[in-house]
Amino acid sequence: MRKAFLFAFLLSSFAVSGQNPARFDGVWNTTVICEAAGGTRGYTWSFVSTVAGSVLHGERGNQRQPAYLAIDGKIGKDANAKLTASGITASTEYTHGPFKATGEQYSYDVKAKFTDTEGKGERSTGLGIIGRPCHYEFHKQPGASALQ
Repeated sequence: MRKAFLFAFLLSSFAVSGQNPARFDGVWNTTVICEAAGGTRGYTWSFVSTVAGSVLHGERGNQRQPAYLAIDGKIGKDANAKLTASGITASTEYTHGPFKATGEQYSYDVKAKFTDTEGKGERSTGLGIIGRPCHYEFHKQPGASALQ
């Protein structure tokens, strides 16, 4: 009985640790929803992200232009991800914090959790002085593979 239990335990351990690392690979519709806060207007952005080798990358807008956003990070075997969002601020009506300016660079972390077909994430707001709540939603496009 003890050997049977040990064998079953080992098999389940291999099954969990041996999950398909490419299961997240593909094209994902990404939505960022940043709430209004402290007189700053809220906004919603939608764009496409890709995952290849469990590494996520998405971009919205034109690099080096106001209202640009890039999101990058690795999705772990446990389906958790610590992503980095970085970009360039848009107009001051949408920029939260004590130092409002158009065209300034910024970055923040996003903690996310994925399944095979969707994911949800939250912006790290730190002490809340500069950060504001932003929610990330990811939906995998069926049948779409990651761009190479």
